[in-house]
Amino acid sequence: MQLVVFAVVLILPSFLSGESYRTIHEISNPCEGYLLEGGHLSCNMQDSTYVDYDLKRCTVICKNGIGQKLPEEICRNGKLDCTTDVARTLSEWALKYMRK
Repeated sequence: MQLVVFAVVLILPSFLSGESYRTIHEISNPCEGYLLEGGHLSCNMQDSTYVDYDLKRCTVICKNGIGQKLPEEICRNGKLDCTTDVARTLSEWALKYMRK
């Protein structure tokens, strides 16, 4: 748990300013940053590139057409409500790909 908090503290400022290791996007909340970063990582693991995310289908969309499922609890009503719990879930989801 301490490792997760430490990692979030280190990378959250860059997410909030819209920075990513792949590209610059406007990010309005931490959850979008985690989606972007985790999306890039998950698509890279499939030898593809990140395109977008679809909350209605609850997936990350990769260029090769293969979608990576997002945690179900973040995809309520097709909207991203960035609560503390949702942000934690997404940060853990993104960190899972960083460890692989």
